[in-house]
Amino acid sequence: MAVPQEPINSDAEENSRQVTSQKVVRTKAQKNNSSPIPVEEYLRISLSAFDKNRRDPVFKLRITTNVANYKKSTYPLVERTYNEFERLYSALTCGNPECIVPALPIATSSFQATEEDERRIKNAMQQWINRITNNPFLRHDEELKSFIETDFAARKDEDEELASARAISNTLESHLLENARAVQKLAKIRKGLAICTADLGAKAIGMGTVEKHPPLSSGLRKLGKTLQIVSELQQLQAMSEAAALGDFFNYYAVNAHIVRETLTNRLRIIADFESAVKTTESKRRYIERLKSSTQIKSDRVDEALDDLDYAQNYEATLGARVNHVTKNLHNELTIYEENRTQDFLGAFKEYVKKQIFFEKQQLKEWENLRPDINAITKRNMRVHTICDEELDARAIAERLSTYM
Repeated sequence: MAVPQEPINSDAEENSRQVTSQKVVRTKAQKNNSSPIPVEEYLRISLSAFDKNRRDPVFKLRITTNVANYKKSTYPLVERTYNEFERLYSALTCGNPECIVPALPIATSSFQATEEDERRIKNAMQQWINRITNNPFLRHDEELKSFIETDFAARKDEDEELASARAISNTLESHLLENARAVQKLAKIRKGLAICTADLGAKAIGMGTVEKHPPLSSGLRKLGKTLQIVSELQQLQAMSEAAALGDFFNYYAVNAHIVRETLTNRLRIIADFESAVKTTESKRRYIERLKSSTQIKSDRVDEALDDLDYAQNYEATLGARVNHVTKNLHNELTIYEENRTQDFLGAFKEYVKKQIFFEKQQLKEWENLRPDINAITKRNMRVHTICDEELDARAIAERLSTYM
């Protein structure tokens, strides 16, 4: 007798088959309809070169990104000055209060004018750039985007000749002030010498009044008067060199300061122009965002267009001003240099002529004293000893030989 087999649970098998089928269908659907794995955003800025032999060091950058709001994915060559990095740092700090923006490295190191100096600066700037671009908030900052994408038109207005003139004026101002102080110190010492010369003259006259030997007495008194006259000449000489050179150097130190400030003011105008360029670019980006918006209000569009028009006109006005100022400053500097050359030559000529005049006057006084000095040194002079004994030259020689 056959053992009866347990009946198969067809419902359970069907349910299992259905579940398996659903899993397969769901797996296929997931494979067919699954969304792509999100790609991590990146903004990579590589510092490829660094020109430190400029008034404002220039950094050459290579940039790649997949951040959505950037116009391009690659920017093979972007040149930015250290001043532009400073403005970026300031903008990032003010516009991102939720972030601790690392301090911008300085553009020099203790290894000045060496390869190590350049290496350290590049490494420090690269590290700063990496930390900025790795920050998810700063990476999407509009100022950083503008820093990368904006073609700084004001760079065309960077003028090496004017930049050099500004640096020279700054150095010249300090040298002129140092020279003015040196001349004033010389004049002060000469006045002190004049006082000492006058004092010596007074003492020589006093000594001559008590001297019993007539030629010596006369010679001492005339020496004293000569010294007093020379003292007066030294006083005049001191005042003359203080005026001819000291005052002149001080005056041109002020002139050099004015030139430096004028050229610095041009940089401020350029900075305003750069700001206007950025503002125009910002207004233009805002209109692009409005165009891509699904709901556009006509009043907002009109207002945005008016703002853009105003920004463009203001940028054009500042651009024309920068060009006018730059062109005219070249002419002004040419005239200034010609005038400065003539003024320096005139001041030095005056100084030399005055010095020669006073030295000749003093020499004349000393020449006038020569006969009185010769009268004292004549061979037939009689010398009064302490005991009032009169001795001639032979007797003096014999007396001195006894002490040899």
